[in-house]
Amino acid sequence: MAFESFTATDIRVEGLRRLSPGTVFNYLPISVNDQVDRQTAAEAMRALYDTGFFQDIELARDGDVLVVNVVERPSIARIEIFGNTAIQTDPLMEALREIGLAEGETFNRSLLDNVENELRAQYFGQGRYDVEVSSTVSPLPRNRVGIRIDVDEGESARIREVHFVGNQAFTDRELRRLFELGPRPWYLPFSRRDRYARERLSADLERLRSYYLNRGYVNFAVTSTQVSLSPDRQSIYVTVNLSEGDRFRLGDVEVVGDLIVEEDELLELLELESGAIFSQADITRGSDRIRTRLGVEGYAFANVNAVPDIDRDTGLVNMTYYVDPGARAYVRRINISGNYRTDDEVIRREFRQLEGGWFSGDKIRLSRTRLNRLGFFESVNIETPQVPGQPDQVDVNVDVVEGLSGSLQAGVGYGSGAGVLLNLSVAQDNVLGTGDRMGVAANRSDDTRLYQINYTDRYYNVDGVTRHFSAFLRDTNLTRRRLSDYNLRSGNVQVGLGVPLNEEDQIRFDVGYEDIRLSPGSQAPSRITDFVDEFGDTYQNFKLLARWSRNTTDRFTFPSAGGTQEFGGEVAVPGSDLTYYKANYSNRRYFGVTENTTLSLFGRASYGEGYGDFSELPFFENYFNGGIQSVRGYRVSSLGPRDDEDGRPIGGNFRVNSSIEYFFPPPFIESNAVRFSLFVDAGQVYNTKQEDIDLDRLRYSAGTAFTWISPLGPLTMSYAWPLNDEPEDNLDRFQFSIGTFF
Repeated sequence: MAFESFTATDIRVEGLRRLSPGTVFNYLPISVNDQVDRQTAAEAMRALYDTGFFQDIELARDGDVLVVNVVERPSIARIEIFGNTAIQTDPLMEALREIGLAEGETFNRSLLDNVENELRAQYFGQGRYDVEVSSTVSPLPRNRVGIRIDVDEGESARIREVHFVGNQAFTDRELRRLFELGPRPWYLPFSRRDRYARERLSADLERLRSYYLNRGYVNFAVTSTQVSLSPDRQSIYVTVNLSEGDRFRLGDVEVVGDLIVEEDELLELLELESGAIFSQADITRGSDRIRTRLGVEGYAFANVNAVPDIDRDTGLVNMTYYVDPGARAYVRRINISGNYRTDDEVIRREFRQLEGGWFSGDKIRLSRTRLNRLGFFESVNIETPQVPGQPDQVDVNVDVVEGLSGSLQAGVGYGSGAGVLLNLSVAQDNVLGTGDRMGVAANRSDDTRLYQINYTDRYYNVDGVTRHFSAFLRDTNLTRRRLSDYNLRSGNVQVGLGVPLNEEDQIRFDVGYEDIRLSPGSQAPSRITDFVDEFGDTYQNFKLLARWSRNTTDRFTFPSAGGTQEFGGEVAVPGSDLTYYKANYSNRRYFGVTENTTLSLFGRASYGEGYGDFSELPFFENYFNGGIQSVRGYRVSSLGPRDDEDGRPIGGNFRVNSSIEYFFPPPFIESNAVRFSLFVDAGQVYNTKQEDIDLDRLRYSAGTAFTWISPLGPLTMSYAWPLNDEPEDNLDRFQFSIGTFF
């Protein structure tokens, strides 16, 4: 670059292999006919080096021509990473691409050095302190290179102890329970609790902070944390230094601002009591409740700011909620996405929030619940963004993820108590996206042959009336089930209407006709042969059925809140060959215990009786108890009264059941279709014509169960221990069934 000042009449670039001269001219701050001197030449070289394209640059003069000699940096032909298992390859490649180290880019050694250091830091954050990272750059033809990164992850260091310094109010043991990190318990050999990760430690510290703030320690702070490594780099010791501060109680609480709603109502919503231990969670929950209440009035963007006033002298925290409701908003448009199978109309008719109406948070929540109850969607997400430039308008964006709403099955299975199952069925809960339900099935087991068809029009009219139709043919041989010695063939046709009373309640009315043919076996007890002798072996009945039901669950599959209730009855009307009536009441409640676990309580009572010429319920209409759907651990339909002649269960006209069950997701698996449970069942069946209802005869069992909503239908397995079985009881501890929701 040793030349005198001159005017460049031309510029020539030499040494290019991949880049075009135009690329150089774009970055070169010298043009033809510009004056070139030492300063402009130095600036030109600096500008070209800054591009990162060149490994060496030289400026020369050939007469009045400026000559730019360059040596290009090689391009990256390929990048390979070996030895990484803790960190997946795809995220690593994406991270390299973001910093400019990718196939086709210009190679820069300093970037590769930074990548090695950053990769080590990532492994250190996962507790792998003896990781080794090395890279090899191999030259390739046409000024290209290949990069190979080798990772030796080594062994992950294990957390041996978590220690707290400065805690007075709570013991180390109490605080360790808050941490997901810690020494691995001996009884959980596959637990990853002792695997250190920086992100997990941060989450634990935030959980620790919330724990103190929710117990009155408003000045709590984590002053520092130390993560120490043993000399052999295999053990980690975590020390958390904290400052608890004084414990405070809640003082005065007031709500100020443009309240819209009466102050007394808002104060009641807060559920805060002066003198109680201060809790940040309660304060935040109060803000959410006020915001929700204002949303009911149409104020979608209300701002509620809870400001504490800490009085150290009195040990009280006075709270003031500043409320700014903003502008009342109405819904401009409801946008639906993700429904590739379900018609828009099906979703819109479940909505209680209407386009053009005032925004209502309650109606939005109710609409989400109604969509979840359909059972068509794996998830329903509703957002209400403000319309840009319109402070009084919102859009309602509904995004659904379609689930499996139908199945086509042909297969062989097994059910406890029913034996081998042959199944051919078509079931669709969302026929052609209309929301209607249809099922056609042919099933055969050791003791039963069943052919059935059903159809439900969920929206027969605009008022939400449903229309139902069903028919079946059943041939049951109870001799094979060891319940009795007779064969029962029946056919049934039934139609009905369901009328909604409100958002949760429905009444349904059905009429039906059935034809029954009874064939006693050669070993049939006298109660069956006497029945045939008196009433014949062929019966035609006309039925009226009515049912009230209530559904307050939050979703169709594995609800976590709400419940279902049902009270119904059927009567074989006068003029039928057999005259009787039956009534049933059931109630199931769900209580969310934690975010992913649920407690379920269930109770049921059923009663039947004959009338007119019949003093009792026909024996083949009796209720039975026991099995996977009632009292697990006891054989299907084995509880209750028995025949005096053959000792087989004969059922009864009164049935009672109850159950308490705790559902929780399987460890290490994130799925909304799988749950484990612990349960206690109770139940019995009685013949009230021959005995009093003796609750001491109730049978109890306890155990564990597994439920999977599989593509073939719900799969349920249980193992139960009978708690008070008698010698005559038939036990079946392990039970399972697989089928479809018909």
